[in-house]
Amino acid sequence: MKDNPLKYILVLSLLLNVSLLGAAGYTYYRQNSDDSLPAVPGRSPSSTSATHPHLFEALSLKPEQRALFERKAHLFHEALGEKREKVDGLRRSLLDLMDADHPDKKAIAATIAEINRVQEEMQKTVVAHMLEFKSMLDEDQQKKFFALVRGAMTRKQEIECPWDGANRLFDGGS
Repeated sequence: MKDNPLKYILVLSLLLNVSLLGAAGYTYYRQNSDDSLPAVPGRSPSSTSATHPHLFEALSLKPEQRALFERKAHLFHEALGEKREKVDGLRRSLLDLMDADHPDKKAIAATIAEINRVQEEMQKTVVAHMLEFKSMLDEDQQKKFFALVRGAMTRKQEIECPWDGANRLFDGGS
């Protein structure tokens, strides 16, 4: 059976569209992440740090919990950053492969598979971190934590796509 180059172009186009949408969603989330948390007296709404002290304050963590979480958060963000850099490098490699005079379809497919594998690792890392974080919280803190996460996820689904001429909101289904 002959491979149809149109099929590869379609898969690549879908991958790039999903990547762009994901990047737009992540940017929107990062710019508006402080809105998901309750106001903390004495803290500017725009102040953030790599360890997200506003999250720790919103959860009313005890000082020993906070110290432990700050250490773990630093390691988590460092590991996740390394995986993001790897995905970025793979995407650059993918573009280089596509830019070749005679693109190697097997190498393109392998690179796409590797991007998917690393992204799956990233998702598993996030889930493991959240479960570990949850296990160290009391019941009330767990409820607050997941309410904050749900709030952030809900807002991510309401992204105005700048390239959409109708200025519709992305709701995940249209």
